[in-house]
Amino acid sequence: MNLDNVFYFKKIVDQNYPNANSSAVKIQPIVESTKKDLQKISDEDFCEIIVSCFIPDLYSGMGKREKLFTKLTELMVGEWWRRMGGEYRLSTKKSGTEDVELIYNNISIACDAKVFRLGRSQKAPNVKDFLKLASVKLWIDNLNQGYSKKHIDRHVIGGLVTYSSLHEWENDSEVYEECTNHDTPVIMLPYEILALLLKYRKNINLDKLIKLWNYDNNHVVTSRDKHNYWNYIKQYICELTSLSAKKFDDEMKQYHRTILLATAEYQKIIRSAIEQVHLDISEELNKYTEIELLREYALKAIVTRDNATALEYLKHIDAFRSYHDQDK
Repeated sequence: MNLDNVFYFKKIVDQNYPNANSSAVKIQPIVESTKKDLQKISDEDFCEIIVSCFIPDLYSGMGKREKLFTKLTELMVGEWWRRMGGEYRLSTKKSGTEDVELIYNNISIACDAKVFRLGRSQKAPNVKDFLKLASVKLWIDNLNQGYSKKHIDRHVIGGLVTYSSLHEWENDSEVYEECTNHDTPVIMLPYEILALLLKYRKNINLDKLIKLWNYDNNHVVTSRDKHNYWNYIKQYICELTSLSAKKFDDEMKQYHRTILLATAEYQKIIRSAIEQVHLDISEELNKYTEIELLREYALKAIVTRDNATALEYLKHIDAFRSYHDQDK
């Protein structure tokens, strides 16, 4: 694993925002520059970037750094589709539209590119925050109307939600019912699936890939059943890539190992921040060594207080971010 890949977008964000109080920068020039740089990266390195993509936990929520990181994630998904053989358009609107439009010949897919913190307080996001079918339908309708007005022979076949599987639902859920809805077909794919498809893209016919959204012809059953959804996705992708079920599972296990290694690196950042706070407080309290017991008590209390959020992140990562196939 290459740490330059794990922290590819973090380094870009940190260069533009050395600290949380840095002045706001223009995002579009950074996106354009990153777009050119990404195209120079090998598929192997790009796949590592994809599966290691998490918002750094110590970025302030909804702050400038998170906003830039999120936009770069959207670019990442567009670049993945370009490498697969398609074209893409990034949204220039702040809200109310798809993040990325994935285009191939006369079809289009409205994509919502999700990126999360590892230390968020829930195993999986709230379904209504993750996927709103009404919103996806609106995006699809707006895109189709735009093509119709411009007399462009293109139509939107459905939606795509990309995300980290470390934030997957543990059991059956409404999200799988939403993602097997025939009226507004929306596929949810974790980033290791995107990496797998890119790895085997020479085996893949994009005309066949887009038929994954054809729920009627593929006899997809609308259901909350987690196994039902992933069985459909796995079987289709195995056939698409000419992989056996065992080879698919082996590839997933390897990606999961990589993701967990990346997770450990993100944890190191949090622990390093905790240790730095400890050193800073210790240095300050060295002025009061004549009352040693009071000093030790104050040090422990202040370190715990000042690291409450970071310690919560570590607790959530340990509790929620794991794979059953990695259990010994």
